[in-house]
Amino acid sequence: MECREIPWAGLELDRGEIYRTMGSSRYVPDREMQARIERVIAEAGRVCRARFGYEVLPAGMPGPRAISAGGAGLATGSVITPCLVGAEYYALFVATAGVEFDAWLHGLQVSGDLLDQFIADAVGSEIAEAAARQMAGLLGREAAVRGMRISNSYSPGYCGWPVRDQRALFGLLPPRPCGVELNASCLMSPVKSVSGVVAIGRSVEKKPYGCAACGKKDCYKKRVST
Repeated sequence: MECREIPWAGLELDRGEIYRTMGSSRYVPDREMQARIERVIAEAGRVCRARFGYEVLPAGMPGPRAISAGGAGLATGSVITPCLVGAEYYALFVATAGVEFDAWLHGLQVSGDLLDQFIADAVGSEIAEAAARQMAGLLGREAAVRGMRISNSYSPGYCGWPVRDQRALFGLLPPRPCGVELNASCLMSPVKSVSGVVAIGRSVEKKPYGCAACGKKDCYKKRVST
């Protein structure tokens, strides 16, 4: 598994996602708040070293609620599993804003500036998601060369995939992939990290996220209005 660092200039942050994380699907900050958000983003850019990596494993026969990657089962659940149909391979991935961002965010928490903390927390979430999008873009291009397509990415903790399955997923990756570790609750450190699976295959279809079926209002994909 190769861990790739993303230059800050190449990290495409979606301001709309940052705003939604801060408020709701309808939140639009005023000019003063936008300026403050941009300042926090610029400060993050001076310390952040976003990274991603993935491991491509052969796909086994899936069940109605689980997939098999590299001979190991992952309990992806009844919502996600149908979105991975047609997989010949699975890419198991991690993407992270990095330990450097975590340390900077902790410094803001110590300083006691609650508003900057709040903004930085939303920015960190989007950095991790942007790194995951970079991963998916590269994976898609590599798959296309082989006449294959990829699915959307799906993560433990969402759409019925238990967060405890992080242990099974990380068990298929090298130790501390891209510097990311699991704690006793199966949460990742650095906190601003994303892990998950992408299906690869000639008959794979990239289906829309199934929020109508899932209905989880705090989903990080932000497809449900709050």
